[in-house]
Amino acid sequence: MPLTFIDIEKQKNWRIGILFVFLILMYFLTSAGLLFSFFQMIPLRTHFGKTLLFSAERLFLLFFFSTAVASVHFYFSAYDTVRYIRKNISATDPDPEDGIHKQLMNIMEEIHVVTGNRVRMQCVVIPSLAMNALSAIDMRGNALIAITEGLLSRLSRDQIEAVMAHEAHHIISGDCLESTVASSLFGVPASLVEKVQTFSEGRAYLSPAFIVTLVLLKLSQFLNMFISRQREYRADAGAVRMTRNPLALAEVLHILWRNWRGSGFIGSGLENLCIVNPKISSLDESEGWLANLLSTHPPIHKRISFLLSMAHARLSDLETKNKTAAIPAPSEQNKDRYFALDHKYQWQGPYTLAELALLPWFAALTWISTGGTSMQKASDMPVLNDIFMKRIAQEGTAQTSHPCPVCHHPLLKRSVEKTRVMQCKFCGGTLVHHNRVFRIIARGEDGYSERIRTLSKITLKKNQLKKITRSVKGSEQNIPLLSCPQCKNKMTRAFYSLVYLIELDRCSWCRVTWFDRDELKMLQCMIHTKMASERLF
Repeated sequence: MPLTFIDIEKQKNWRIGILFVFLILMYFLTSAGLLFSFFQMIPLRTHFGKTLLFSAERLFLLFFFSTAVASVHFYFSAYDTVRYIRKNISATDPDPEDGIHKQLMNIMEEIHVVTGNRVRMQCVVIPSLAMNALSAIDMRGNALIAITEGLLSRLSRDQIEAVMAHEAHHIISGDCLESTVASSLFGVPASLVEKVQTFSEGRAYLSPAFIVTLVLLKLSQFLNMFISRQREYRADAGAVRMTRNPLALAEVLHILWRNWRGSGFIGSGLENLCIVNPKISSLDESEGWLANLLSTHPPIHKRISFLLSMAHARLSDLETKNKTAAIPAPSEQNKDRYFALDHKYQWQGPYTLAELALLPWFAALTWISTGGTSMQKASDMPVLNDIFMKRIAQEGTAQTSHPCPVCHHPLLKRSVEKTRVMQCKFCGGTLVHHNRVFRIIARGEDGYSERIRTLSKITLKKNQLKKITRSVKGSEQNIPLLSCPQCKNKMTRAFYSLVYLIELDRCSWCRVTWFDRDELKMLQCMIHTKMASERLF
């Protein structure tokens, strides 16, 4: 893919100059509005007050003050935008030990080769289940491409290449700089207006200063829309020239069309930087002069149509089928001395030690009986520990120095959803770093076994009752806390969230979370079931 496939456009610095002039005007009129509202509140409206407000000398000082403040605002916004945006979206660097993140890093290097390393672009991941991507560049030349964990987990390699090429074209062509500066400059007052609207309970609308600020903000958005809407078509075409795969980008837009794009997570003022608008707007899917003026992005269906026409495909070709996973049934054979309690809470056996070792569901927490009235966990029987140690030796899995907080056997390094975790082979628990929990949840399959679905419903109902009981009687004091496998401090036990009521053990020192057997799958099932139900409405 040679560099000649990309058309490098000249940077339009005059538009950035217009943004700066517009910023000065906004500060000037806002300051004048504040001054006017101040004198409106003075009981004695003297002629001196009116002279102070409308004097040419005072207005000149006010304009000088506005220019100084706007210059400071412009400098810190335009010259340090990438750092601000990265902090705003809580983005992190790709994890080199994560399979999907490593693939993303390789694609980023390929993009640099295609663009001739003209601009060194930093690639980051947004820890959110939303599906979106954005690009930004500041006046210092720092460039950023960010993609959400939710989108990254749902795309194939070709589709990720299309997204990265789309965002890279924004940066290389020069149109990303004006949109980034505009978003940075006017994103601050946008957030301020939102906060005033939330906490003022309507009283702020009575202030002339607020009305002036709101009007200027809308005018600034008009200018912003003028910059941004048509550039998406150019970026789509640029991505096709780089990847020679219009169908991959069309598939991505089709996926984004039907899923949560980050509304409420990606803040106001950053919509222009995204591949699609996080907020679902009827104007975005319409055309005409009003839509061109007010909308941040062109209609998705029209963008898809252009791409499909390049690929000589139809919209029906983009429909995908859900994949379901089946769990193998446990084996029931042979007879001897040991009985084992399976996942369905039914006794199976009798088994010899060799036959126990071949059972796929046999673990350290499996209840074992010799046929009498007594029973105990497999981990408490020394003769059965040899079976677990032989399993590890046969698999060649690397052991860690961290003991399982439940059964105290060494944790093993494993890969779950292509990201690195530590797992206990005996009890089935998993230790995950906080930053990796989002990735695993986002990459979970939409199809779950009936057993996991049933466990999720039962656990949710049980914990809802437990939450009500705690709110009435207070927190439970008799629950022993687990020790963190890494720092040995006691972990706290709390619900994952107030919506997804699964109790997890967290260590605030090491920033790790311990999932007991099936808890991670149940959490994935709860979240994906709720997201699927929301997509129906």
